[in-house]
Amino acid sequence: MKTKIVSALGFVLVLLAILWAINFQRVMGLNLYKGQYLYVLIALATAVVFITHPLFPNRPKLSWLIDTPLALAGILASLFISFDFEVLIDQANLYDFNWFGQFLGAVVIVVLIEGVRRSAGLSLALIIIASILLAYFATSLPDAISGRPFRLDSFLYKMAYLEGNILGAPLVIVGSVVITFVFMGAVLQATGGGQFFSNLSAALFGGSRGGSAKIAVTASGLFGAISGSAVANVISTGMITIPMSRKAGYKAETAAGLEAVASTGGQLVPPVMGAAAFLMAATLKVEYSVVVLAALIPSFLYYLALYLQVDLIAARDGIKGLPKQERPNPLSELRYGWLFVMPFVVLILGLFSFAWRPEYAALIATASLFLALCVFGVRGKRPSIAHLSAAVRDTAVASVGIILIAAGAGIVIGALNTSGILFKITEAIVDIGGGNLVGLLVLAALICIVLGMGMPTVGVYALLSTLVAAPLVALGIDPIAAHLFVLYFGMMSMITPPVAIASFAAAGLAGTPPMKTALEASRLAWSAYILPFIFVANPALILNGSSLDIVLAVTRATAGVWLVTACVVGYLGQPLLLLRRALYLFLGVALLLPKTVYPESFASVIAVVTLCFAIAVLLLEHFVYKPKTVFNS
Repeated sequence: MKTKIVSALGFVLVLLAILWAINFQRVMGLNLYKGQYLYVLIALATAVVFITHPLFPNRPKLSWLIDTPLALAGILASLFISFDFEVLIDQANLYDFNWFGQFLGAVVIVVLIEGVRRSAGLSLALIIIASILLAYFATSLPDAISGRPFRLDSFLYKMAYLEGNILGAPLVIVGSVVITFVFMGAVLQATGGGQFFSNLSAALFGGSRGGSAKIAVTASGLFGAISGSAVANVISTGMITIPMSRKAGYKAETAAGLEAVASTGGQLVPPVMGAAAFLMAATLKVEYSVVVLAALIPSFLYYLALYLQVDLIAARDGIKGLPKQERPNPLSELRYGWLFVMPFVVLILGLFSFAWRPEYAALIATASLFLALCVFGVRGKRPSIAHLSAAVRDTAVASVGIILIAAGAGIVIGALNTSGILFKITEAIVDIGGGNLVGLLVLAALICIVLGMGMPTVGVYALLSTLVAAPLVALGIDPIAAHLFVLYFGMMSMITPPVAIASFAAAGLAGTPPMKTALEASRLAWSAYILPFIFVANPALILNGSSLDIVLAVTRATAGVWLVTACVVGYLGQPLLLLRRALYLFLGVALLLPKTVYPESFASVIAVVTLCFAIAVLLLEHFVYKPKTVFNS
């Protein structure tokens, strides 16, 4: 019974998102507020979350007694707000705060917090509560971060009915864009697209050394770009790739760590970036293409470092590629599965050539895939109503959590904004970082990792773009670099201890200790902890500069990533002794650092010193140490 109810609610939710994306309401002559549509989504999401996440899973009767009235209160309040939205928003603008409007706002906020706790965990729920308490006690805080006096009636009306709060940019982007992209990914997965990308990866990379792990990196990266959830990606692809990598000869924790890092990195890869690209473009008020191009080189370097590690570990440990009989034929896979590539072509053409809205482009791409599969089929099989139903159900399950998280992030942003505390916090952080930008960036990175724990891509970025990116921009950092910086470190919370949910999910599949797996994943993802600092210091890596600067920056960064990766693995053609590893680390970091950190008058001196150091290390290794001694990494 529950499954049928969830399926029905999910169908309505996805259908509404599709109709809104194609402006069906305008075609029908309905002049609806965006808030009306968003509150219907909140009502549906609340219903699904309370059904699928009972308060006491092992005591259904007790859960029913508590969950039913709480869920009904949230659903009815959301629907009433939607139907009477024009009156309520007029009252908010005219400061006519009556008791019933306040009651509806309070119910929605309370139910949202509980819904967020059930769907995303306790951390974000506590952050929401803390932001409200900060607004309440704003005048009692120290002068450096104190805010305006708190009025409950005004607070409830602003939170519930005015833009920039619950109905802020995060929820708007989720309701208009993210759901359509989640649907696209779900249709791909339900019709066999995930299997095709895995097979294609196996065909292209399976024969090379460490081919099984390269398959994992490629397949997880491709699918992770549209899934929007690192954990979901780990579970869906890791069930195949982790055993495959272990069978080839990789350590269990390395196989699990690779899957976690590759799945997490997919959220950083254009053109979709787990749908964060669209929210970033809206937040920065720039064209979507600007964000996509800026993210291109950093994501390339991220996966380059991962591929090099996979390859060098395989060379060091003697891990061979898959036998020919176990590898699919690439031409055969493309011959039968080219239809799964088509939606990406349609999506990119729609976004960049025809300037379609992202949600419209995603729907056209999804429709073109489904129709093409119905006409041509793949290996004689065509999609059925069951496939479409599964895609709708998966979209609904994935979307409800994101909807509530986005609304919850809106409460945090709105509470800190309306109280004036956000401005004071930004001002305080700017003062702290005024004399030490590197220290501020390190502090910002730690804050991002802590605040990003357990949240999907859109939720992570929605929260961090306001709380952390704003102070960085105020200090003069390039806005796109600052926003990419917080996105990268927000994503790293997925694999960084102590709450590394993507690493823990991979550890569960591999049967390895969770913390050991998280530490291994952090080592494999070393580039993600360094690259954000590099592209903040060198905007040429986000394509902000002259053509020559960009070419030189990319060339230096590529060489630097290669050398540091060799140091991390301890192998490059042969096992590396300690001194040679130190040399590669020194040279790699020197190449990664932008030229602006070196005084021009000392450039030649640095080059000579580096060369002499390299020669000295090589001579010492040759004459003093045994060249074949393996340094245990």
